[in-house]
Amino acid sequence: MANHVLRPPLPNHAGPHQSGITDPIWPARAPKGEDAVAYKTRYAGQIERQRHLHIVHADIAVASRAELNILLATLTGFARHQMDKPPTQVGWRPLDPPIPNRRVSITIGFGATLFTSAQGDDRFGIAGLRPSCLKIMPQIDGDDGFLPRDVVTDLIVLIASDDVYVNEYIFGRLYYGTVHPGIKVQRVERGYARPDSREPSGFEDGISNPPDMPPDYEMRNFVYVQKGDGEPDWCVAGTYLGYRKIRRRLAGFFKLDHYSGQEAVFGVHKFTGLRVDAKGKPNPNITPTSHAEKMNPKRTTTDLFGMRDQSRRMLRRPYFFNDGLDATGEEVRGVHHLSYVRNLTEQYEWPVLMWQTNPDFPKKGTGRDALYESGGAANIGGGYYFMPPAPARKGDYIGSALLR
Repeated sequence: MANHVLRPPLPNHAGPHQSGITDPIWPARAPKGEDAVAYKTRYAGQIERQRHLHIVHADIAVASRAELNILLATLTGFARHQMDKPPTQVGWRPLDPPIPNRRVSITIGFGATLFTSAQGDDRFGIAGLRPSCLKIMPQIDGDDGFLPRDVVTDLIVLIASDDVYVNEYIFGRLYYGTVHPGIKVQRVERGYARPDSREPSGFEDGISNPPDMPPDYEMRNFVYVQKGDGEPDWCVAGTYLGYRKIRRRLAGFFKLDHYSGQEAVFGVHKFTGLRVDAKGKPNPNITPTSHAEKMNPKRTTTDLFGMRDQSRRMLRRPYFFNDGLDATGEEVRGVHHLSYVRNLTEQYEWPVLMWQTNPDFPKKGTGRDALYESGGAANIGGGYYFMPPAPARKGDYIGSALLR
């Protein structure tokens, strides 16, 4: 055990991408004096999420493109101020510990209805500039009383920090209309991140994320739209968000044998997150329906479109939730599964529709993902969004390149 700790990395508020997607992130190189091997294994190029997340869904109630410009400029200015301002000293007692950096990120995304309303209206004259993959999330096997078309919103605002009351303050400003009266909040979800990244049943989530390491910088290449991708110019350096709120009914899962039952659902060793043991031997509990096998098959050959499975990876940024008890007295617990991808169709919809929920993958009669069977998972919320790039120049704002 180290006799000191590393300070967590800070969000990047000055780059070409919005903060809160591929940051805060640990540098590729170990700090001077640190064990380089240990650092590379657990830190280098990996995201260090903030501890708390608020997911704010909102619609826009303005009538013209000019008003939309003002709204987005105002929202961007508010977000910038909240991210950059130092922690307040007001009310801090003289013997309290130093005030830490709250590591605030505010990330803004656009839903399909911003471009074309649910009634088919092109309210702002931007339908022709919609990101090519953006649409209302389709309903899939595994949805439980969740109709994506009924919950789609124009905006999503992700508020992340290390202090929940900071998030609550920012959310309150949005909800009460003091940022802009045209932002109409429809609902808010709250989540938390465990330092060990273990999801509600004790397995580590996000362990297969591509690292952001030289020379390839896999993470950013998997996440951000690039020139030549066939997207409108304003989308370059932005990313797609595929979000699902996944409930876990865990009473049955915890009755499963710790190894043969629970590890068979996930397809990895519970304490390492790996499919092999220390000697490289495959976990004997893995089955074709294990979650890891259905969502990340790692086949060595290409598929019928000439793509390798590893090319369909996504950046997962999970947060966990506990919404108390439902009307029957059952706990409402689970995962806010936020996935960022460069191509929503190839990297998100394909793994979900062609692998995870396809009972005939990898071969006929295999069955669907065990996480949605004995694992007790069910989708109870979510949506698709496009997260524009960060403002490029002074005077720009989130979406300004779209509205020029």
